[in-house]
Amino acid sequence: MAKLPIVTVVGYSNAGKTRCIVRLVSALTRRGYRIATAKHCHQGFDLDVKGKDTWKHKRAGAVTTLMSGRNQIGLVTDDAASLSLGHMCDQYVQSADLLLAEGYSWEPFPKIVVTSRETLRQQRIPSLQQILAIVADRRIDNSLPHFSFAELDSLASLVEERFLLPRQQGALFRRA
Repeated sequence: MAKLPIVTVVGYSNAGKTRCIVRLVSALTRRGYRIATAKHCHQGFDLDVKGKDTWKHKRAGAVTTLMSGRNQIGLVTDDAASLSLGHMCDQYVQSADLLLAEGYSWEPFPKIVVTSRETLRQQRIPSLQQILAIVADRRIDNSLPHFSFAELDSLASLVEERFLLPRQQGALFRRA
């Protein structure tokens, strides 16, 4: 089976990236797809709660701490280097049809650019060929698919057509 498709949603702070991802996850989930998400945190983050047992395990020196409950599993692990999005997806994402990642503008995956800026030159995108679509309230580039925030269901259809339907058709073909 082909690797899981990854689409990144990129743009500056407060441009609406989270809003875009939430709407895409909701629209694609309603269509029966299983969507995984990832978020790059520039400032770092703390998944565990100070004072709780797993926090104590990690602070005592555990290199990896797993937490599990009825329907959830959590993982806190140290890594000397920042892992690539593809590597994290391969290692930690199961049972999903697509990974939507917020941030990761440097990664070589198709990008949905969420912007309020006047031009794409102001964005931190390595290559315009990586851009799948633009989400902005006004049209920035006529050569790329453009969606306003009111049209995110149509953007979900584009993502479905490009990344999800071909995988379904391939799976059906292989089963025959």
